[in-house]
Amino acid sequence: MTTDFQNLSIQPSELPQVKSAEFNQIEKGYLTVTLLSSAIFFLILMIAAFCIIFFSDEIEGTTSQYGISLGSILFLWLLNILISVKAFPKKQYALRERDILYTKGLLWHVRTSVPFNRIQHAELKQGPIERIFKLHSLKIFTAGGQSSDLVIPGLPENTATRLKDFILGKTALDGSDAE
Repeated sequence: MTTDFQNLSIQPSELPQVKSAEFNQIEKGYLTVTLLSSAIFFLILMIAAFCIIFFSDEIEGTTSQYGISLGSILFLWLLNILISVKAFPKKQYALRERDILYTKGLLWHVRTSVPFNRIQHAELKQGPIERIFKLHSLKIFTAGGQSSDLVIPGLPENTATRLKDFILGKTALDGSDAE
């Protein structure tokens, strides 16, 4: 039995500063992707509300019925646009020696850090609207879950591919105990 066990205290002031990380903005075209995606969603919602009122026998199709339902959806759509535009600059990522950071959120700020030695695999995803703007999302998976633990959206193909290769290279290097 070994008696070398230690559990020393670490002072928070001695920890590395996260703010010292150099954050990168995601591509500005991703804001357009986000706004187009939400526009499609809200247009479908407005058409569905209109059809429900128009074809329903139980709902009178008065002007106020259409105004309340479609106006509410329009208000939510405008609120979504405002929040998307204001929250966009908060979406940033940074690479450090041992981990990758991602920040987002307007009202609730979220900063996620994933150490390279915990990453199982990474993949690039591209939806139909992202494909039009030639943008990708980098999904990073760690052990213990089927869903991704970190998604960095709005990356140009070249940047996304280089990030993925770098992360997988660091994962392989950290996993081999070569240091």
